[in-house]
Amino acid sequence: MGLSNQNIHALRVFPPDSILGETLEFFEFLKYDTKQLRNEHIISKNDLLDIIKKSSKIKQKKLNLAKKLEKFLASLDKTLFLKKDKDALTEIKWKEIDSFCSLLRLIERSDERKVRWALYSIFKSGNLKISKDAVTSILKNFKIKNIDNIIKKILKSETLSGFDADFDGKYFVINHEISDKIVSHYLTDAIAEPSRRSPGKLEEEILKLIDEGSYSNKEISQSLLVDEGLISRTISKLRENNQIILSSFGQHGARYFTTNCDNCPFGTTKTSCRKEALSYIISTFMEDFDLSLTANDFDSVETNQALLKIKRIVMNSRKEKNTKLERNIGDNLNILLSKVVDKFIEIESPNKKSPLLPEITMEVKPKLANLPLLYQLGLKKGAQGGIHLMDEILQLASKSIQKEDRVKIKKHALSEANKFLNNIGLKN
Repeated sequence: MGLSNQNIHALRVFPPDSILGETLEFFEFLKYDTKQLRNEHIISKNDLLDIIKKSSKIKQKKLNLAKKLEKFLASLDKTLFLKKDKDALTEIKWKEIDSFCSLLRLIERSDERKVRWALYSIFKSGNLKISKDAVTSILKNFKIKNIDNIIKKILKSETLSGFDADFDGKYFVINHEISDKIVSHYLTDAIAEPSRRSPGKLEEEILKLIDEGSYSNKEISQSLLVDEGLISRTISKLRENNQIILSSFGQHGARYFTTNCDNCPFGTTKTSCRKEALSYIISTFMEDFDLSLTANDFDSVETNQALLKIKRIVMNSRKEKNTKLERNIGDNLNILLSKVVDKFIEIESPNKKSPLLPEITMEVKPKLANLPLLYQLGLKKGAQGGIHLMDEILQLASKSIQKEDRVKIKKHALSEANKFLNNIGLKN
């Protein structure tokens, strides 16, 4: 999900040790004790100072409070959270201030977040080669242990997303241009809380997800970008409320859940839900393909969740595919998935002793099962079509292997392949 541009900029303005002094207290004052000021367009500094002096959020010694506040407001002005004049404050962005205050409290609870902040601060100072000693120095007041391991963990996580950097134990080297904006996101996005959803919102999103399939806690966590521990607690609550059921077990004992059709969380009866899904699928197949289906064609679909998933896939398939964005997605997805197939399918060389009847063997690796289901179905249909085509070719070849027949076979194969591609909206 990542950080907002405002928070990323604020992390550049404030140093990591801001959360140790009065800076965090000033932020909490602005977040919690300024209700009476939030409708004002202009706020006097003196009025703000008078309110701060009475605030319980300011626990540091109030010596030189006016000077400290002036310094803090100057930093806020640099973050663009407000505009500071000589005697007053204007254009105060209360929501951004509240958000950054919450972020500081989040950083306070995590050593990794502090290290990320330090790396980001040093990088934004114009450094692509960051020494571990510099990171240690900027975080000296936190007394963090095992900074080496934390940097290695950050590096391992972000390089999987395309970050080009190295760490040899002494230097963290960033192999990007200093102007590359994505580096800031590699370093800071993980600082953000995995989920800011309210409990009710999270329950709603989980229910919508597992109403169209069975999911494990880990899969829900990855799909919704929410901490797995929070998912586990929410799943337990939904089970206690009888809104979801244990659907099945997966590998290594992983438990998979779906919504409970006998106590539908959306207030729909099982029969009505199935009827609605069938109606949409059947009418779509008739409208798009002139194919007449009946409810009997779906007798093998065991659950409403499976039927709802089919409905969703059919619905998505009707989306316009010829826009610039969709063509770009299709082209690149084809490249990526083809690389997977090429990697895990190995074809041995033909038998040189029998060039006319080569013995070709093909090994398919189990990891191909990780391909998207619809792509697997496409491969299956393609394989079946290829078998049918080869059967026709062999029928022709069995009569003669003269040159004319081989040319005829080749033309026939190319014709059939092109016909297939054209029929599915592709060109050879």
